[in-house]
Amino acid sequence: MWVPPAVTYRAIGGPAFLLAWEQHPDRSWWAQVLWIELSRDGYTGRHARVAGTDVAPIPGQDYSTVPRHRLDPRMRPPSDPTDPRDPRHRPSPKERHRIAFERALRRRPEPDF
Repeated sequence: MWVPPAVTYRAIGGPAFLLAWEQHPDRSWWAQVLWIELSRDGYTGRHARVAGTDVAPIPGQDYSTVPRHRLDPRMRPPSDPTDPRDPRHRPSPKERHRIAFERALRRRPEPDF
C-alpha cells in the first residue's frame, strides 16, 4: 500500500498528504492534497486542488514517488463542487447573499442569559 508523503498546507496550517502534482496549460503547478479533520463526532477526510505555492515540503519526506501530470489545454481538470476554495464553484455575489439570508433565517435563537 502506497502512503503519500506529507506536506504543510498553509490554508489549514498543518500537515496534508500530497497525492499528485498537476501542471496546468499556463505552466503553473497545482497540488492535489488530502487531509483529515478531527471533531468530537469523529473525523472527516477532505481533499482539494491547490496552488503549488500553498504547500511546503516537510524535511525527511520522499517526494520522488508523487505522480506528475500535465493537463491538456483542451481538457478542464476535474474539480470538487463541495470545495469552496475551488474558484469555479464559488457562488456569485447575489447567490452568496441569498445563501447568507437563508442561513440567518434557520439560525437558532441565542441564549438569553
